[in-house]
Amino acid sequence: MKTPIRNPIFQTKANGVLESLVPRGTVIESFAFYSGDVEFYLANRDRFVSAYTEKDIIYDVWTTLLLDTSPSAEIASRILPFRDEKQFPLLQQEWSKFKNPDVRAALFYFLNNCSDSGYISKGKMDTTNYNPVSLSRLKKFIKPRNFHLSKTENTIKQIEKSKADVVFVQFPKFIKNFLDEGINRGIEEEIIDIKNLINALKNKKYILLTKPTNLLYDMFGCKYIFIDQYGRTTTEENAKEIILHNV
Repeated sequence: MKTPIRNPIFQTKANGVLESLVPRGTVIESFAFYSGDVEFYLANRDRFVSAYTEKDIIYDVWTTLLLDTSPSAEIASRILPFRDEKQFPLLQQEWSKFKNPDVRAALFYFLNNCSDSGYISKGKMDTTNYNPVSLSRLKKFIKPRNFHLSKTENTIKQIEKSKADVVFVQFPKFIKNFLDEGINRGIEEEIIDIKNLINALKNKKYILLTKPTNLLYDMFGCKYIFIDQYGRTTTEENAKEIILHNV
């Protein structure tokens, strides 16, 4: 079953190739969890997935959705229309302050599907992805039986402690010194320091998913699989995604 939450990093087409890299029964620990698009896909195919997030609000929302999506789906279906277009940026600022966990989860889903960025706390309103199909996906969503979510205080330290068969991380296209560029980030957005990640992955089996960039090739001493826009393996010239792995 597909996740009802959009992945703001990028919508991957690589799930089939990722599945081929990890046999059934593999224990996978995933980090910087957000949408669950990869994690739920693998968990539904007999892989055992433990996901981690540093973000309290991500843990809070997903704990609610994994228990029962019905209340959140009902609330989300009644948010539009707005009386005033200023309500959207106001919800982006205030959504996490609502006391009811089902309301927070409903607003998370709504803002995720109605923000052009895919993030909750930033982006302009675009209701293209807010439709009966996405609402139905939210209503019908059921927690995969092989999936578990945990909160961690420090992602890098948690990776260092991992005893899983495989560590999985998806991260945005790597830009040198991007952390120093003063980018506005929402309370739900977790950033992975790539240099620290490299050190944390020493002596571990891992699969990383990101966008192709020459900057990465000298940083990881591992294998590459290039993925095209249809999820097929391809050449570097036609790649839209890249899997870095040592499995």
